[in-house]
Amino acid sequence: MHTWQKWKVNHPIFYKSNWSILIVFIFILGKSIPLPYTDAKSLVIQNASLHVASLATGGNLAQLSLFSLGIAPWMSAMIISGLLTQARGFGLDRLSENRQDRISKEITILFTLIQGIVMVESMKLTVSGWQPKAIVLLTLTTGTMFVVWLSNMNALRGIGGLTLLVLANILQSAMQTGLVGIETLANHSNARLAMVVGSVVVGIILFAYLNVITDRGEYRLPLVRLLIDSKYATRSYLPIKLTPAGGMPIMFAMSMITLPTYFCLFLLTFFPNNDWLIWGATNFSFAKLPGIILYISLLFGLSLAFALVNVNAEQQAKGFQRSGDYLLDIRPGKTTEHRINQIALSLGFFGGFYNVVFAGLPMLMITSHPDQMNVYMLPGYVLMIVGFSMGMIDQINILSIRKKYQPLFESRKEV
Repeated sequence: MHTWQKWKVNHPIFYKSNWSILIVFIFILGKSIPLPYTDAKSLVIQNASLHVASLATGGNLAQLSLFSLGIAPWMSAMIISGLLTQARGFGLDRLSENRQDRISKEITILFTLIQGIVMVESMKLTVSGWQPKAIVLLTLTTGTMFVVWLSNMNALRGIGGLTLLVLANILQSAMQTGLVGIETLANHSNARLAMVVGSVVVGIILFAYLNVITDRGEYRLPLVRLLIDSKYATRSYLPIKLTPAGGMPIMFAMSMITLPTYFCLFLLTFFPNNDWLIWGATNFSFAKLPGIILYISLLFGLSLAFALVNVNAEQQAKGFQRSGDYLLDIRPGKTTEHRINQIALSLGFFGGFYNVVFAGLPMLMITSHPDQMNVYMLPGYVLMIVGFSMGMIDQINILSIRKKYQPLFESRKEV
């Protein structure tokens, strides 16, 4: 009993899990806090693609609450600030990390205000006037920044990093919307409902199993380690996952695709009769072909970008030089970096093709069946759920390994 109590108190998995449970509880609680001056009759944005995309970014536009916008503005801001940092002409790459983070937060607030204004203008508040609108906008902005803070706290103290709240939101909301789509396919027939449910369940299980195999698959570059026993030399390698980006491109692509729609809707408040803005607000969505093509392009491009970022060939090459290790038959330094980048880019192409086939191409069916959007979004949701879940399992395994070596250090302290 004493051992269990000691494990329960000191084990990092137990400690971090408690923090994650608390953060998820606060997140779910915040989703039930209604916005001021709103009720069930308040109008929300009549755009199904924005509703669907919000689920993948920790929000829910179908339910007016403190956390309706989720972390979509923050995710878009991270992409924009990352691109500005990589573009050396802006000089952001020479700034400190704190300054870069501050710029990212400023862009987040800008995107939050734009999306919040669009959302407020689409509502019918219980009290008229600009003051209630300002209060609702301030509440939405505060809620988004609080969700960002919760995500950072979970990355610091919990399990699952920044994706935990997105995973919780998908499991809570997307399953519900998926059931609505299944009921639509069943067309009020019990026999057809049973057949559709059985097919969807079996399909999801097989698809999830395929995703697990793909996520666990890896390309192994032979690695020579100078400080390792010769009998283990042949077992040393640098692993690179077959899909280095995982489910991150889907989440960020859904966040980025909402930006053109929000900007067009925002500008329509000032130029209501502009044909170009009306076209952009209507066609940059999952229900229209231009929006779907944009989403597929973002999906493939972000798969390549995240593959290069996650592998980080420059850091790997510098680490090998510091330790004296090197890839077999490859010169250290820039040659090693180029080789790792080459492999990462090739696997990024494979991961991008994989994401496009399973999460992008099904979206083309929405143009002819817009009422079944939630069903065609399920493969993308499954990809994200499996990717995020496997990342959490890896984190738990790392924490377990660290704890196994703790008695060794404790015994040395006693000596």
